[in-house]
Amino acid sequence: MSNALDIVLHEFGKIAQIPRPSHHEERISAYLCKWAQEHGLTFEKDEMNEVIIDKPASVGCENVPRVIFQAHMDMVCVAEEGLAYDPISDSIKIINDGKTLTADGTSLGADDGIGVAMILYLLQNDSLRHGPIRAIFTTNEEDGMDSVKMDAKYLDGAYLVNLDWETVGSICNSCAGGDFFTFSRKAEWEKPPVGSKRITLSFSNLLGGHSGVGINKGHANALVSLAGVMTMIRQAGFDFSISEFSGGQAPNAIPKFAKAIVAVKAEDIDGIRRVIDDFSAEFKTAFGNIEPEYVFKADIDDAAPSRVLSADSGNALTELMTVVPNNVHTMSPFVDGLVESSSNLGEITVGDDEIRFSVFERSSVAYQATQIGVICRALAERFGFAFASDGHVPGWAVNPNSKLTEIACREYKKLTGTDMIVEPVHAGVECGAFAEKNPNLDMIAIGPTLLDVHTPNESCDIESVRITTELLVKILEAIVG
Repeated sequence: MSNALDIVLHEFGKIAQIPRPSHHEERISAYLCKWAQEHGLTFEKDEMNEVIIDKPASVGCENVPRVIFQAHMDMVCVAEEGLAYDPISDSIKIINDGKTLTADGTSLGADDGIGVAMILYLLQNDSLRHGPIRAIFTTNEEDGMDSVKMDAKYLDGAYLVNLDWETVGSICNSCAGGDFFTFSRKAEWEKPPVGSKRITLSFSNLLGGHSGVGINKGHANALVSLAGVMTMIRQAGFDFSISEFSGGQAPNAIPKFAKAIVAVKAEDIDGIRRVIDDFSAEFKTAFGNIEPEYVFKADIDDAAPSRVLSADSGNALTELMTVVPNNVHTMSPFVDGLVESSSNLGEITVGDDEIRFSVFERSSVAYQATQIGVICRALAERFGFAFASDGHVPGWAVNPNSKLTEIACREYKKLTGTDMIVEPVHAGVECGAFAEKNPNLDMIAIGPTLLDVHTPNESCDIESVRITTELLVKILEAIVG
């Protein structure tokens, strides 16, 4: 399969040249349509720029049930602090050391570009014996999941293999659903008190990570932490006014950096410094071993900001961010170690006209999802914020009679000599959207090993790409029989 691996890596390299952040998939969508045309395959593009490519069955296999292979074409685009990177126009620079793929200062986009590349390999390999194959390349998976709106006609098949999984030797058979919540309030600006001083509070170099599979790793949330220290300052009896507050990369990424500029009274500086020092010591005790590279700064200078939020809106913002559900909510009573429900405060913007921040709730149980939503709405109302649910990601229940799971586990054991682990996940997988539209689809999610996705440290294990590609071929052959 070395040639297969070369083809997959070649295709991934070409994909990496095309900027494709969520909501901006026009170029990668056009590329996939052109690719299908050049390879003589029929294709469609829907109104969301999702691409559907069909490959007819091999001769004699026309009656074999259709297999759908699916991956999403968008990626979470994040870069190292200080790196000049425009996700709308800049390509990803891949580093291949022979064992691992990484990117030069940015996220790699193997989530899910490597899945797209493996499907392109299957579509172009005419030596395979298979039934009808359909490839579905979806858009905006990372920030809203457009596939929820996909026409059900494209999901006419018996089997679906999702390639948005991040551990070789593991197979996903169920996923959590999720809801995107937005909290917003009018920004009310005023002049800072005469004689104010400026304090710039910041967190950087936190680990961050995926808000689903990484929510139980104990990583600090930069936004919640900064809101916490500001609330501690107010609770200690010192007034402050917010001039700037920003941070976070995406609703579904744990924020690894945040910055706030506040105006304070000159006579309160010493007392505020003590509060900040106490916070810093407690944070180090709690997270020093988990977040070994973190940097927390509190820089004080005499230059007051030109404008600040009103006390009412600033205090409401920090207090709401401190108490809104964030991190693990409940653990599964049935699967050891599985997070059942959680939420993540993902990003904030304080603009000229509006204050806005996001929370992404995940749950495999409808009751817990509803409860988190009820809590968030009640808190928003209590603190004078508008609350909106901007998108729902459906869940995917376990299929105890899955033939596809059986085939994948059997073929993996033949390939590697080891057993495949079958496990549900506390994260959104597009299989949830597909299950709603075709409950009869037999589905699995598999993929090569990816680490630190949604961060500039994202990596992809090359050997696991080879194994996964070969497993896909074996699955096709086993379905033909």
